[in-house]
Amino acid sequence: MRVRLRGINSRRKRLADGSFKTYFWAWKGGPPLRGEPGTAEFVASYNAAVAKKAAPPRGTLVSLLQQYQASEDFRLLVDSTRRSYVPLIARFEKEFGDFPLAALSDRRTRGVFMAWRDKIAASAVARFARR
Repeated sequence: MRVRLRGINSRRKRLADGSFKTYFWAWKGGPPLRGEPGTAEFVASYNAAVAKKAAPPRGTLVSLLQQYQASEDFRLLVDSTRRSYVPLIARFEKEFGDFPLAALSDRRTRGVFMAWRDKIAASAVARFARR
């Protein structure tokens, strides 16, 4: 049975003895894969790399935002509200996803978030002014 693995990156290298070897990674810049393509070891190492990539780092703001989106409170929102929140949350994740939860107790954090909010508002005003 053939399994299609997405995003595999490979490079063919000439070794010191003149022979060639192909190296495989789970994706560009990703972890190296063990085994040969088509083997169970290769598929297992690919699945382990993808599972590790999919799990958000614990103790960061992105983990909190993903927990909220998986919560009952989020699911109980009206569909239109949920649809409008998702792009906003994605934008916030892109800017502050790796922000440590421990830093939320620092008083300066509020200023960082408010400055980002003001920047977003200014760009929205400029966008509407061009219309």
